[in-house]
Amino acid sequence: MAYKFAKQSEVKELARWCRGVFHEIQKEVKEYFTFDIRLVGSGDKRLVTRNSNEAFDLDYNIILQNDKKGLLNEPKRIKEIFVTSFNTVLKTRVSNYTHVSDSTSVITVKIVKDNRLEFSFDVAIIVEGDNGWFYRLTHDKQRDRYIWNQVKHSKNYFERFKAAKEKGYWLQFKKRYLELKNLHLSRQDNVKSFSIFLETLNEFCG
Repeated sequence: MAYKFAKQSEVKELARWCRGVFHEIQKEVKEYFTFDIRLVGSGDKRLVTRNSNEAFDLDYNIILQNDKKGLLNEPKRIKEIFVTSFNTVLKTRVSNYTHVSDSTSVITVKIVKDNRLEFSFDVAIIVEGDNGWFYRLTHDKQRDRYIWNQVKHSKNYFERFKAAKEKGYWLQFKKRYLELKNLHLSRQDNVKSFSIFLETLNEFCG
């Protein structure tokens, strides 16, 4: 099996549904945070992949902006707030909904129908440091602690990606991104799409 790019009509439909979920999440957490939401590798929403004919997933970053309660030094509490909020919102939107999963570096939502995975999406909680690097909220399950891990190659990535597109690298970028996705698939190393996006970006704008 190999990755290929998903049909944009399907991506747009599911992304629209996800946006509705995130708008509700913003209401749920408004006393704690404001946040931006980004479909990972979204440059024109054309980097979403699927493995053969399996259900594809979307990868999102919640980028924290206004920390109203001063919780950045309490990453476990932040994760708990978002997990609780997703559970609250999704119970009203999905029949037979059970719960989200607190994965190592993301919140994983799986939509199952008739014992078959219909759709899933992963949500990483990200904060931008004063140094321009991004940090991902991570659950270190071996030590049972929650920490902020610096995301490799993430410094000023919005500006670098914009520059790559302005230089006319988009088609080459898209091709290389797919190559790296399949390389990591062959290695079975479970590297997230955002990390592969940044790996690709670093090759074009190191």
